[in-house]
Amino acid sequence: MLAIAKYKKKVLFIVIIISLVLNAYTFSLGYSAALNSNLEEYANDFSAYYIGAWRLFYNPTQIYAPGHYLPGDYVIEPTPQIFKYTPSFLVFFSPFLALNYQGALNLFNVLQFLSVFASAFFVYRLVKDKNLFLGCVAVIMVLLVPIALSFDARIIFQGYYWGYAMGNAHIIQVSLIVGALYFAFAKKPWVCAFLVMAASFDPRITLLALPLLLWYSRRSVYKSVIFSMGFIIAFNGPFFFYHNIGLTFMQEEVRGSIVSQMYAYDWVPLLAVVVLTIIEVIHLIHLKKSGVHFLSCIRRNLKIT
Repeated sequence: MLAIAKYKKKVLFIVIIISLVLNAYTFSLGYSAALNSNLEEYANDFSAYYIGAWRLFYNPTQIYAPGHYLPGDYVIEPTPQIFKYTPSFLVFFSPFLALNYQGALNLFNVLQFLSVFASAFFVYRLVKDKNLFLGCVAVIMVLLVPIALSFDARIIFQGYYWGYAMGNAHIIQVSLIVGALYFAFAKKPWVCAFLVMAASFDPRITLLALPLLLWYSRRSVYKSVIFSMGFIIAFNGPFFFYHNIGLTFMQEEVRGSIVSQMYAYDWVPLLAVVVLTIIEVIHLIHLKKSGVHFLSCIRRNLKIT
């Protein structure tokens, strides 16, 4: 048994290293594309975050306004994108305003790439005791997403490539939501709750991950739910009293004017959550077939604290 465990660990480690190397190569392509982008109508997605944070301080009533220039706006050519995320996203993004636009974009992409290493650690901890093949599939899907998401045959890992090229935050969202899943699994509700809040700048992914989050948090489900709601309210609630930013976000969300179509990078966190959920279901089915092992697992973990 010990030899088998060591073998599984070694294989998973090799798959993770290969995946990180391939992701690093993809990052080099996307980073170069972000430096040399020649978009004709709108700047890359990162422009939405930068102009949203800029308006938070200089024109807060217009954070969710269309991306056309307003008096006093920071100039981003050709035209900045529309900010679409929750107000709490701006709390974490605001320090990037200390840099000019290109410098902030470069730093953001570097941080996104580094977050992939955190994703690798989290997914390893989640799958290391599961079926080796399923564990390898989870690693590859979370760290690479090797699926043709657009028609550009030159790019293999298109979700990550376009995330880097456009400076889109869905790459760092992977580490946040997978991290939340890991800390729920590790029975650390405070950390899990904070990461759930941080990952909820695009609530679609959090809602998709909710069943798995609740399953992993089943021993402390009340704490996890209360802590998560507390963090979400603490980081978003004040914006309802600051130039009605929170209310504006809710109104735009209800009207659907800030809901966009799915792009290649949108699938990166979505598929990560879907794959991890499917693997957990398969793992539970396997335990159920083992009879006593499944029942003992349930009895051991269903105690609500």
